[in-house]
Order: sequence, then structure tokens, then C-alpha cells
Amino acid sequence: MKKNYLLLLLAVLFSGPIFAQYMKNSIGLRGGISEGITYQRYLHEHRDIKLLLSFRDNGTQLTLMSSKYESVGGRFKDNLYFYYGMGVHGGFTRNVNLLWHFTSNHPEDSRPVTRAVIGADGLFGAEYRIYSVPLSFGLEYKPFFDLFGHRIFRLALGDLGFTFRYHF
Repeated sequence: MKKNYLLLLLAVLFSGPIFAQYMKNSIGLRGGISEGITYQRYLHEHRDIKLLLSFRDNGTQLTLMSSKYESVGGRFKDNLYFYYGMGVHGGFTRNVNLLWHFTSNHPEDSRPVTRAVIGADGLFGAEYRIYSVPLSFGLEYKPFFDLFGHRIFRLALGDLGFTFRYHF
């Protein structure tokens, strides 16, 4: 009987560090205006850094964000989290409607206009984690503004997205 208690005690003592190490990284997909591939690195339980490689406006942007997580109380205390944060992005956009014409007026001599873009992002979201599978599903709102690009200043307030992540 003592042996069973000792094994149970050792299992409890060593399971804490294993669960603390459980969610260090995640990789996933994001849908929405800024759809793309995400990588997430947890700095500790309630703080992370995210990289988002998004394909928006026929171009590519790389976004770096920092988020803070707050656990929701009640029945979903261990699985449902709200998060908020901010970040920056850079990349390029390509507008196929604005065609740059060479010296002739023939359509075959025109090409899409590509421009560099930089900007800042906000982030608000909710995430439900399923620890037994290691997956999470979330809904996030990511307003952003662009400097340069096809307009000098662009404010986008409607970037609502759905996220799916695998944690390892």
C-alpha cells in the first residue's frame, strides 16, 4: 500500500513540470481579411508572442504581435481564455486594378502595381483550448492601419478572423 502512495506522490510531483512545459509553441491557420499561417511562442502562461504570415491585398505581410491572456472564470475556467495585444506588420501589397502602363496603351504591356506597406495592429480574441487533443479554436478581432501601400494611410476596422492551432 505504501508503494502505491509513493508512486501516486511521484506522479503528482512530476506531472506539474510536464504540464507547465506543455504549451510552449503552437502553429495554426487564421481565416479572415488577414488570412494566413500563425506561429505562437508562449513566454509564460499568460503572455505570448505571435508571428502571422498573412496573404492580404494580393500581397504578403509578416506581423509580429504580443498578447496577454486572461482566463475566464466559471465552468470553462481552464479552457476558455480572452486575450488582447498589439503588434506591427510589414510586407507588400499588389493591386491588380491599378495597372501601370508603359509607353503604349496595349493591355499586354501593363502590369500590377506592387507597393511596400508597414503598419500597426491591435488584437482582441477568445480562445477555447482542448488540452487532451492539443488543439485550440478561437475568434479574434484584429484592427490595423497601414502606412504607404496603395494609400498613404489605411485604417481597417473589420478584420474578424477564426483561428485553429495545434499546440506542442
